[in-house]
Amino acid sequence: MNNLKLAVNSRIEVLKNENIYKALIIDTEEDNIKINIPVYNDEDLMLSRGDTIKINLYSEEGKCYSYNCDVLSHGKDNNVIYYRLSMPYNVKNIQRRDFFRVSLLGDIEYINTINMTEEEISKMPYSIGSMIDLSGSGLKVKVKEDLKKGDHVLIKLKLTNTCIIVKSEIVRVESTEDNQRLYGINLLIYHQKNQI
Repeated sequence: MNNLKLAVNSRIEVLKNENIYKALIIDTEEDNIKINIPVYNDEDLMLSRGDTIKINLYSEEGKCYSYNCDVLSHGKDNNVIYYRLSMPYNVKNIQRRDFFRVSLLGDIEYINTINMTEEEISKMPYSIGSMIDLSGSGLKVKVKEDLKKGDHVLIKLKLTNTCIIVKSEIVRVESTEDNQRLYGINLLIYHQKNQI
């Protein structure tokens, strides 16, 4: 299993429905493991017997493993609801650059540039949104504006003593309970300014 060690209290990520749910390994047995209910933004992940799930595990040595498990059953032990999973299969050791991901809440500025000329873009004011997640290939933002999959947006990210302007494309659209939208954004081209 590529030196994969499954230990009680190991933090794992369950990847489902394009979301990353957090969970813990709560028990290991010879032929199965138990995890608590995976959670994403206070939402429990409901799984059924026979479901196949993809899991990322980060070891104490700093390595990341990706693998699949099948849901065997669910149960309750001392008021803790759990899923019993098969032993991992299709185990892969993922290089650090492949799973760089930062979860953060911070403001971003953006312009929807669809059907606009460079001159029109330069005169447009930026709208404000919130960055929810940042990874090597893209980011997830929350905004009030109704954008569509395929729209191009110009995003301004302010970092310490640096401002990065990114041309990007909307690749996923989700709705939130507070009538805002979550957008998965693929980063295309960026320009850096040394001072804000």
